[in-house]
Amino acid sequence: MSEKSGPLNVVGGPTQEQIDEWKVKFGEAYVASFSPEDKYIYRPLRRFEYKQIISLGQTAENKTFAEEKIIQMCIVWPVIDPTKIATLKAGTISTLVDLIMAASNFGITEEPIKL
Repeated sequence: MSEKSGPLNVVGGPTQEQIDEWKVKFGEAYVASFSPEDKYIYRPLRRFEYKQIISLGQTAENKTFAEEKIIQMCIVWPVIDPTKIATLKAGTISTLVDLIMAASNFGITEEPIKL
């Protein structure tokens, strides 16, 4: 059995050097932890990527497809391919998308101040 290692303390997890490289490449990197062994590193969605996804339209089928595209674009670790998506717990994708959107400045993080 492999030993837990790296800053995430998970089997096969990324090293601090890998995380530092992602922070340089993407500007920001975040970790979402669903359990001690179920962690994801993600980055914010960029405007041009958002525009590509929005161009799909807003049907229920397209919403699911759009969520999966966001996950494939923004999850840095572990790699999530289409075959793995089907095996994840039902709320994992939607929760990760919500976190990615929050990191991408969607939603108000603090109350506006009247000037």
